[in-house]
Amino acid sequence: MKAGAQTGPPYAGPVNLPGNELLALLVAISFAAGLNVYATLATLGLLARAGLLSLPATLHLLSNRWIIAASGMMFVAEFFADKIPAFDLLWNALHTFVRVPLAGLLAYAATSQLSPGKQLLATSHCPSGTRR
Repeated sequence: MKAGAQTGPPYAGPVNLPGNELLALLVAISFAAGLNVYATLATLGLLARAGLLSLPATLHLLSNRWIIAASGMMFVAEFFADKIPAFDLLWNALHTFVRVPLAGLLAYAATSQLSPGKQLLATSHCPSGTRR
């Protein structure tokens, strides 16, 4: 191996993404988090750790092995919780108050390079029943 050669994954570190890439990342993360937020966190972390995905600086924490492991364990727990009807009901009741804020914080962190007004606009939504 040559001196100065990279020994770890080809990860370039946190980056500031251009607006169109940030929007694409935000849409993809939001969609995936709506399906399963724990699988989304684990997948983003694994992709960033392997150097296949450059995340914004504020999402760099997702590539931490403890975050990946915890997200993976929560995904497995949720997978098995869905198989037991009574436990599934309790799990979903409790995690309704965990998954939604977690997905919102994920989107907010992904847009941290925007101005506060644009960041709030990008991460907020108006339920269809409240539009005028």
